[in-house]
Amino acid sequence: MTVITDIHNPWRDALQPASFRGALFHVETGSVENGRRIVTHEFPKREEPYSEDMGRRPYEYSVRGYCISYVHDEETPLYRRDYRISRDLLRKELDREGHGVLQLPLLDPLTVVCSRYRLTEEQRLGGYCTFDMTFVEFGIPPPFKATSSQYLLAIKAKLERDQAIKSMNESEGAGAGGITFP
Repeated sequence: MTVITDIHNPWRDALQPASFRGALFHVETGSVENGRRIVTHEFPKREEPYSEDMGRRPYEYSVRGYCISYVHDEETPLYRRDYRISRDLLRKELDREGHGVLQLPLLDPLTVVCSRYRLTEEQRLGGYCTFDMTFVEFGIPPPFKATSSQYLLAIKAKLERDQAIKSMNESEGAGAGGITFP
């Protein structure tokens, strides 16, 4: 008797184990959401609005994953008799700050941040838990990321520089209404 895994399918060959920051889990469902950032302007005494395209929205991935007790212990934490080991590893990574790599079974690795998740365990389904996770595309960080103190120091330096330029122009006797540049 032939089983479905006997039939060669290219997509089945491409399946990858699901993980976030190396913490493995099984995937029940996954979806991706995207679109455009549209701002609609409405004007007084005008019937037609104007919709402005502000660019692409960040990709958002919704994943329902699960951890389940396995028949016997194997080396990989996902395949253990105690599902709580893989549950706790995944939960630790979801709680950790910053971005990480999300690997879903049929997608290339993605650099994302976990914006939220829900862990559900039911007594009637002992040895099993589900994670409803939402990940958002990490994207490209801005070229300069300043702390508040760095920002204030930059403003202070600019004010001092402007004051020095003003003093220099005054001492050189810039004409009335004349502007000189250093």
